[in-house]
Amino acid sequence: MQISVVAKDVIITARQKSDIEKKIGRLKKYLKHESPVAVEVHLIDDSGPNKNGVTQSVKIDVTSEHYNIHVEEKRNNIMKAFALALSSVDRQVRDQHKKEIQKAHTGGGRFDKVYEILGRFRKKK
Repeated sequence: MQISVVAKDVIITARQKSDIEKKIGRLKKYLKHESPVAVEVHLIDDSGPNKNGVTQSVKIDVTSEHYNIHVEEKRNNIMKAFALALSSVDRQVRDQHKKEIQKAHTGGGRFDKVYEILGRFRKKK
């Protein structure tokens, strides 16, 4: 898994960068079956004299062979925005992992679910 952290107009310390990489690294247990996985974290400060309100945003992109996940969060504090974006990415990756496991256990047929639903409505003799 390749993790890249890009900061634009934001100063992050080495400790913050290592914490970000460590927290993103926790996703590895769900992505171990995916061979080429790239995770990009963009930390952006959009503050300026003409902009009011939310000034800092975090974008997290998880790119794999089977799926792409893109999450963007905006907050006043960059680390709070990262925490919220990471929780969203974590939830999406876990859901995708759960779907793959269920697909492997049920055989993964396209119409299995449809036949299961239709089977409930069949007339019983």
